[in-house]
Amino acid sequence: MHCEVCGEVPVPDDQLPVTLPPAEGLELKPKGTSPLGGATDWVNTRCPRCGGAALRDTDTMDTFVDSSWYYLRYADPHNEVAAFDPQIVREWLPVDQYVGGVTHAILHLLYSRFFTKVLHDMGLLDFTEPFTRLLNQGMVVMDGSAMSKSRGNLVRLSDELAVNGVDAIRLTMVFAGPPEDDVDWADVSPSGSRKFLARAWRLASDVSSDPGVDPATGDVELRKATHRALHDAAVAVESFRFNVAVARTMELVNATRKAIDSGCGPADPAVREAVEAVAIMLSLVAPYTAEDMWAQLGHEPTVFLAGWPDVDPALLVEDTVTCVVQVAGKVRDRLEVPPTISEDDLRDLAIAAPGVVKALEGAGVRTVIVRAPKLVNIVPA
Repeated sequence: MHCEVCGEVPVPDDQLPVTLPPAEGLELKPKGTSPLGGATDWVNTRCPRCGGAALRDTDTMDTFVDSSWYYLRYADPHNEVAAFDPQIVREWLPVDQYVGGVTHAILHLLYSRFFTKVLHDMGLLDFTEPFTRLLNQGMVVMDGSAMSKSRGNLVRLSDELAVNGVDAIRLTMVFAGPPEDDVDWADVSPSGSRKFLARAWRLASDVSSDPGVDPATGDVELRKATHRALHDAAVAVESFRFNVAVARTMELVNATRKAIDSGCGPADPAVREAVEAVAIMLSLVAPYTAEDMWAQLGHEPTVFLAGWPDVDPALLVEDTVTCVVQVAGKVRDRLEVPPTISEDDLRDLAIAAPGVVKALEGAGVRTVIVRAPKLVNIVPA
């Protein structure tokens, strides 16, 4: 409040919050002053200190004031006596990871840092930076440009959802590339995502073993594929490479489909373990499909309470790796070798490989470049 005698006077706590007057009848057209100035019955009041005539402040706060400290309120949202409890904020903050579009985050981060530093100087916070890490996600564009009606490159999300479903759209956007890259809708395939989800969903109905069966008695090769996929997907998610996590899920779906159709069969405990892993991995980006798979597998109440499966380190050990053998830069053979093979042994195996012998046609060898255990390049004389 503004008092001619007392100057600027804060509204007493027992009169907060100040309720704005009705907008009916107010002249709201821009005129260089706040429209609230026209609400004279509301503006004219009494000074809480001297009791004399006073005017309420008609300037309202910009929305950035609220959006600059919401993260502090999130830690203590039901506090009715203060903005937040400093002890609770001390336990939860600063924020570990901030994700936002670059055009939005520029000013928001500036305002948030300003508020945090002021509150720190006031002794209400014990940190000076509100966010520990930042990730700017990309934009969805069409044919290389931002979507707009004038360009005629607009894609209606509602139409895409109606045709392909929300899970397929989520999967499409996540699989398109790293989150910091733009997604060009002209280059992606929502229908392909829908077909993949249907393929994954069918796995759940094929499993014929009972819930709780011991997977250790199942097919070892499929178990290795399952645990490798779980391990790689977990690492990818923690490093924000969600597209890699989806790729590993797709690989596991293919391996499981092959095991059911031409391998150990649908009753093998390893198949159940693999399909349950697929459902859990898909729950990150395709929750409806994952939930339905989980129910078909005989589990309740929800896949989101399952937790991430434990990975057996013994199943991550590679017995052999594929070594590519090149002659003059062209692939001529592939060798399955132990991951610990020496360079000398790998060189001997590569030179004796049938594809290499045929490619050399009796010519001598000038140089052999060995990068054990995965690559050998032979330069003919």
